[in-house]
Amino acid sequence: MAYRVRVTAEANRVIQSWNLPDDVMVEARLRFQQLQNNPADLLIRAQEPFDGMVYYFEFVDPVNRLHEYRFAFHVAYSQDEEQIVVVSGVCVRRFAAD
Repeated sequence: MAYRVRVTAEANRVIQSWNLPDDVMVEARLRFQQLQNNPADLLIRAQEPFDGMVYYFEFVDPVNRLHEYRFAFHVAYSQDEEQIVVVSGVCVRRFAAD
């Protein structure tokens, strides 16, 4: 069963505040598409940085290979269990020299 991924308005504001390069934003949004096909395999139960289900992934900037991005998104299943709702998120950018 495929789920629909819905990003709340608050989560969208948080994501926009990161001012990510376009290529990084596209890659992050593509990762949400992976989540819709099999969330049980991709979600982990965590207490940090959010207490609940977390979707975590990382990748190297496709344009600037010296930057690595790490994302953690707090997600929940909708009441009808047909949607995965992205509630909030955090992003950390690391330089390869770090």
